[in-house]
Amino acid sequence: MKSQTRSFFWLFSLFFLSLGALLWLLSTLSISYNEAQEFFNPQHFCGFVSSYSAKILGQNDWSLRLPFLLLHFCNAFLMFYFARDFLKHSNDAVFCALLFLLLPGVNAVALLVSNSGIVICLTLILCIWVQKNNTIPYGLLLIMAFVDKSFALVFIALIFYGIERKQTLLIFLSLGFFALNMYCFGFEIGGHPRGYFLDSNGHLLLIFSPLLFLYFLYTLYRYFNQSKRPLVWHIASVALGFIWLLSLRQRVQTEFFAPLLILAIPLMVNLYFSGLRVRLPQFRARYTIPFLATFLVLLLCSGMLFLSKPLFVLFPTANEHFAFRHFIAKEVAQALHSQGIKRVKTEAKMQERLKFYGISKGGLRLSNSPRANALRIPIYYYDKKVATFYAYD
Repeated sequence: MKSQTRSFFWLFSLFFLSLGALLWLLSTLSISYNEAQEFFNPQHFCGFVSSYSAKILGQNDWSLRLPFLLLHFCNAFLMFYFARDFLKHSNDAVFCALLFLLLPGVNAVALLVSNSGIVICLTLILCIWVQKNNTIPYGLLLIMAFVDKSFALVFIALIFYGIERKQTLLIFLSLGFFALNMYCFGFEIGGHPRGYFLDSNGHLLLIFSPLLFLYFLYTLYRYFNQSKRPLVWHIASVALGFIWLLSLRQRVQTEFFAPLLILAIPLMVNLYFSGLRVRLPQFRARYTIPFLATFLVLLLCSGMLFLSKPLFVLFPTANEHFAFRHFIAKEVAQALHSQGIKRVKTEAKMQERLKFYGISKGGLRLSNSPRANALRIPIYYYDKKVATFYAYD
């Protein structure tokens, strides 16, 4: 009982620290063009949720991102709950939650208008159900078929899982759910074949952090040699295989399918601690030193994400920043409002973003190209000018 109480204490301490960091990051972000499009013209779950939240709480960054922040912590708890039964020690489950809360890709989607959160949530619920009851919740699979196209890979994974366990009903129903998902969302495969294998792996390195991604690959390989593999292994392996295969001919939107890879965290933790604990303390250096290196790189990558705004001072021009599309617009809108300007005409992407902050289309023109006799609107981050816009007739 004491061990369980201690685990929950550390878990909610991690939640508190993560919440503080994410709230600070939220205060620095501006709506991106893709988020603005989804907000004003909802086509997916995330768009409807953000629009509904804004209707209740008002149209601002906090209401836009609050549902996804809440879903993020729900997912962190589900990860802890799943790992608590999957692993032998409750402290290992807390460590799973810590890894989840530190992953750069997870923290990025915790605040963005994206379906990634609901994909992680429903897939974790599926894995928890299968682990606890040793049955498949077909009602949940039906819901998943209508939520997001990423779940097509979950249905493929269930087919392989059913083949391994000789469950004919699961195989045929998973095929049916896959067909239903494809009918609802489809999948675009077209254009001239081009290789994006290195690009896709580069994105995955950023989502996990470089060393942790390498350990993720090693973990999938080690579990491949087992006679019966858990469902979470099938899901992560199918998702990775799909990304790799498709990237050989076209660009892959890894943000749609990478959430399914995150589910392998308990596998990585189990493999590491199993190897560590069977060795005497004097022989554990070959495990602890790589672990410390991996953890430090993970902290560095996460720190760069949370310090996205301060990092603008290190870039010669703002558009070289890795997260440029998630900044600037809010400050431009605030500067326009302070000048009493409520309408401008500018390029399409910035126009859509400014619309969210109450700047409608019309009136003065707004450009980032210098103009004679134009009203200058400089944007400063930490006393460094990161952009200048010009308003003119």
